[in-house]
Amino acid sequence: MRRRRGFTFVEVLVVMIVMSILATLGVLKYIDLKHRALSSSATADLQAVRLAAYSAWYEHSAWPADAGAGTVPPALTPYLPGGFTFSRPEYTLDWDNFVPPNGGPSGSMQLGVVITSTNARLMKTLQDNLGSKGPFFVLGNTLTFVIIGPDGRI
Repeated sequence: MRRRRGFTFVEVLVVMIVMSILATLGVLKYIDLKHRALSSSATADLQAVRLAAYSAWYEHSAWPADAGAGTVPPALTPYLPGGFTFSRPEYTLDWDNFVPPNGGPSGSMQLGVVITSTNARLMKTLQDNLGSKGPFFVLGNTLTFVIIGPDGRI
């Protein structure tokens, strides 16, 4: 009887298949956790902008003026955390102010923060994360978080 050394080809193949399945599950879980983390970051950014807008309103009795996508409105800068930016690698924020010049209600919303991302999975995770944390609506690859509605209330 011959003494066997090492593993057979079938044994090595089975181990490699099991390892590849485990690695695939790990990578998928990592991608899911990455999208959840980005979604939490975007939600925190929305809340920071909302609180900064209310602070600006209480001090100046006026909402900050509209700014372009990726641009922090100058009136919000003092109320935002240091180094806060509206342009992130995975998404862009846009401050929208639709308050008519003499006050009064606008069509569908008055103030909002728009998040734009090309990552559809991130947008879906963000919708799930926001849930009932505030009014928002989604159009394509943008999510608009409403700060003040057409009736002038939250």
